[in-house]
Amino acid sequence: MAAAVRIETTALPIAVTWLQQAEFPHKLGILDRIFGRSLSRRGVCWVDTAAKILWKLDLSNSTHRWIAYGKYEGPGFLKWASNFLPKNGIVVDSGANIGQMLMYLAQMVPKGRVLAFEPGVKQANWLAECLAINPSLPVELIRRALGASTGTAFLNDDGQPNTHGGQSQISETTGMPIQIVPLAEELRCRSISGLDLWKLDIEGYEIPALKGAHSLLEAGAIQAIYAELHEENGLLIRDYLAALGYRCHLITPNGTPRLLKEAPRHCNGLFLRSSQPK
Repeated sequence: MAAAVRIETTALPIAVTWLQQAEFPHKLGILDRIFGRSLSRRGVCWVDTAAKILWKLDLSNSTHRWIAYGKYEGPGFLKWASNFLPKNGIVVDSGANIGQMLMYLAQMVPKGRVLAFEPGVKQANWLAECLAINPSLPVELIRRALGASTGTAFLNDDGQPNTHGGQSQISETTGMPIQIVPLAEELRCRSISGLDLWKLDIEGYEIPALKGAHSLLEAGAIQAIYAELHEENGLLIRDYLAALGYRCHLITPNGTPRLLKEAPRHCNGLFLRSSQPK
């Protein structure tokens, strides 16, 4: 029998642990102004996160410190998801990165499955290491990217080094070679007929990914899609999904979806079938 891996945990300041479950406006920014400088000196370490599980973080990176402080993108979406997802739910996290949202979503579906798509080598390796010490999380890591059809492309990391691939973009010409797969085919291979939630955050490659799931979307087999909407792609995503019966909502901090009438330049949209109760 293999020996258990010993993990040394870095203790956070007591004030941070007290505030991890508290919610108040601009929480992550406020806590980072107070604790960011001292925490950044600790670098890469294992931390008891606000998600109540142990995860490896690079505390010199402000976005990793947010994972320690509280809910990565605020409470609204996660409150909605915790009420929406059944315990045996099926979730796809595309653009899983190091698992900053996955660590919450996976705990919401203890009898279900999470398919985590992450083609970046460093990010996927980091996520794999964290999943290895959290074996109860029902996550399958898939080191591929979602697109319209099976093939190859390239991954470029155009962001700053401390973004840990958070701004990586798929290119047809230059970068690290990666495999592209359509979501419909990946689900068919696993005998999965539909999804409860698809988290879609792949930095501009959303339309090809949606095309690879067209048959599922057309049939209403994906209950909800949570997508990052940039100024460049937001309208395209909204129009594509609207034609398939999905309407875009913003989520209030208390977890209530509100039908989106006018899109901000950059926001996260929750797409629900028109016939779905809000």
